[in-house]
Amino acid sequence: MKKHILLPLAAILIATPTWAAPSARGSLSLSTTALSFNGSTGNVSSQPLTITATGPITITGVSFSNNSFFAQSVPLPATLSSGQRITGQISARPQSAAQTGKFTITTTGGTFTVSLSETAASKPVVKHAASLAWSAPSTSSAPVDSYQVNRAVSGSTQYSVVGTTAAASTAFTDTSVTSGQTYVYAVRSVDQSGNTSNPSNTVTLAIP
Repeated sequence: MKKHILLPLAAILIATPTWAAPSARGSLSLSTTALSFNGSTGNVSSQPLTITATGPITITGVSFSNNSFFAQSVPLPATLSSGQRITGQISARPQSAAQTGKFTITTTGGTFTVSLSETAASKPVVKHAASLAWSAPSTSSAPVDSYQVNRAVSGSTQYSVVGTTAAASTAFTDTSVTSGQTYVYAVRSVDQSGNTSNPSNTVTLAIP
């Protein structure tokens, strides 16, 4: 006589494997993975970044690793359907030194990053000038026709003419100076025949 052995129901369920279908996760496609900015203009510059969903996905957060870079804030979380696109502007503030950083997008489908870089801002060129003024001679053997402005580097006796003015003008601005240099100035009066007077007293000017 054959015997039938009945296994408890619990044992049958454990012995029978079950296969669960994996849950689909969306992803993002970025228009670029690196953005470079030119900070030498000294102005804030911006570039577009397009995010495309390749499946249903939710953006839960965005962040920058360097506060020299920024973007307009958007309400989060933001859920995108498959094929939906978002285009935003990534911007950079010019700094005195070159900058690098990352823009990170955190989503339900993973983390995505864009590398960021910016050149250093150019330092503005500072221009200097030396402004001179003098008094007309109280007496002169001949009428003054013009004035001659002479200049020498401090410590040198070699003067050169850096400008002339008409007799009616007793002021001159020397725009050819070099930063960090010290100059000595003197003025001579010139008559109609081209004869020059003795030099005036000198004035020494240090250029920042």
